[in-house]
Amino acid sequence: MPRLEPKVVQRELDQGQLWPVYWLHGQERMKSRELLKRIRRAALGEEGSGGLLGLSEETLDGADTAAEAILEAAQSPSLGGGLRFIVVRDAHAIKDPDALMELLGPRGTKDSLASVCVFISKDLDGRKKFSKALVEKAAVVPCEEVPDGEREAWIQYLLKRRGLVVGPKELGPLSARLVSLDPWSLDIVEQEIEKYSLHPASEVLLGGGSGDPDGLSGAGSDVFLEAFFARDLKAALRIAERFADQPDESLPLLGLIGWNVRQLALLASGSRGAKLNPYVAERLQRWCRNWKLEEILELQSELAELDFCFKQTPLLPLGLWSRLVMKFCRLG
Repeated sequence: MPRLEPKVVQRELDQGQLWPVYWLHGQERMKSRELLKRIRRAALGEEGSGGLLGLSEETLDGADTAAEAILEAAQSPSLGGGLRFIVVRDAHAIKDPDALMELLGPRGTKDSLASVCVFISKDLDGRKKFSKALVEKAAVVPCEEVPDGEREAWIQYLLKRRGLVVGPKELGPLSARLVSLDPWSLDIVEQEIEKYSLHPASEVLLGGGSGDPDGLSGAGSDVFLEAFFARDLKAALRIAERFADQPDESLPLLGLIGWNVRQLALLASGSRGAKLNPYVAERLQRWCRNWKLEEILELQSELAELDFCFKQTPLLPLGLWSRLVMKFCRLG
């Protein structure tokens, strides 16, 4: 059986089809968490693991549980009736997993299966005998990081799931901010959307402020990005003074700059980058006119050095930010 995409697994679940073994692997925890919920619902019913059905479910840690113990748990009679539902976290840490091959088998309905085991792993080592058997006889589902070109669609999904309706005027800047988070994961995006839902103003994301007397709201994010990539020395220095000594603002901002610089490098070199929404694409095109490719590459190196200095040296943050701004920006 080839590796399955999450949407294929969902379609099978909707049809009442379950695999005895699911192996969910990858760094995107929200994908595996949501898929686990849906598999559990299909296997145990709408009540999930509540009530007597809780007697049918068991959660194990792959780092602390031998393969034989997992096998025994899956083959034990269910005290609550019906099939056994076993969740194994950190499944990549299971030692000598070959004993688990006994659990592998074809799809069936929940009435025809004795157990359903969901293994959650950070990866799948394709060189192992057990991994090859998994791919052939189990539902192996990659829960990988979301590529740049798919981030906006996921943001729209998470906004809709939260019940947020964002107008066209606000959606562009909001989506641009969320797309360019660095590091980026669905959990991080959901946290930022939750902050936005509590205070629906894009400047609350990533430590942005409001009520700025100079009209420079969101000093920790969009306003600085505009000033810096426009290479406006005076404005960038003035804004940097407000966030430089606040790590909760300056470190996420450093990630935002890094993401935008990577996109600018692709644009300046003529490479085809990720598909971006019109707001982000227009902004990058505008900024790109201010930069040569060699300057962008130099900026990438400087950002890596800045990150190191923040984390490993006692140098004052304001001095570091000022040095960056003065090196790459200029007076009007």
